[in-house]
Amino acid sequence: MAYNFSHLSTVDHMTHIANLEGILANGLLAHNNPFQKVDISNQAVNNRRSGREPIYNRSIHDYVPFYFNPRNAMLFRNQQSFSQGLIIVLGFNKNIISTPGAVYTNGNAARNDTSFSNDEAFLEALNWDRVFSQRWVNYGKYDESIKTAMMSELLIHGEVGIDDLEVIYCATNEAKQYIIDNIDIHDICVEVCPSLFF
Repeated sequence: MAYNFSHLSTVDHMTHIANLEGILANGLLAHNNPFQKVDISNQAVNNRRSGREPIYNRSIHDYVPFYFNPRNAMLFRNQQSFSQGLIIVLGFNKNIISTPGAVYTNGNAARNDTSFSNDEAFLEALNWDRVFSQRWVNYGKYDESIKTAMMSELLIHGEVGIDDLEVIYCATNEAKQYIIDNIDIHDICVEVCPSLFF
């Protein structure tokens, strides 16, 4: 059975603006690739991603990670760690969900309690209201389950070509202008979208 995921506009990958030129030239590659200039991953979490997922028994590091809701705890942390505007979000066509060998999770793939599946019906059953929550602290109350749901992932093994890259989201006009002035973006749309960022 095919699902259209009409509630999704894109699936998203966050990166440092310094990595964009390499991504546009070489595609989006799994974690350990020679073109990455700035690693934005959380090292403590990243160490756990060297483990294997239970579907195909591959290292999680061998997958390109995407979020359904990029406005999550990882983005928050990265915006705290890097200067304003340096983190960008790459919006890919949602049809890559159906890439053969894709794996889906209901939380960060590094968590011990995260479930994995290669069946699109697994995604259909996610609590999308929680996935697309705007915050995981409400009225001073921290909710780990919402924070986890917001980190649900699409994992694609190996690489993803830029033919499926539809939009580059920026937090600031300065970041957008830098990209337009300095990088061959192949007619890809560049949008300033402050509401996507913190």
